[in-house]
Amino acid sequence: MGRFYQLSKKISEQEVSEIMREVLELPEIKDAEIVDGKVRVDVFADVMSTVVNIFRRVAGGCELSFVGFAYKD
Repeated sequence: MGRFYQLSKKISEQEVSEIMREVLELPEIKDAEIVDGKVRVDVFADVMSTVVNIFRRVAGGCELSFVGFAYKD
């Protein structure tokens, strides 16, 4: 099951690239993408604290707020 999180601020393309590289390297992540100020993450386990820390570190304090679940057909 995926989850959507709202970004607290606009982040640069360079920050997006670095964040996605690090997030997708996590073994518990099946897939992730950033679209329209939201990040969708499909996870095998609860690794969101690690993902939140990556955003905070790479994008200078960018916070994530849970928006809802992303269901696949």
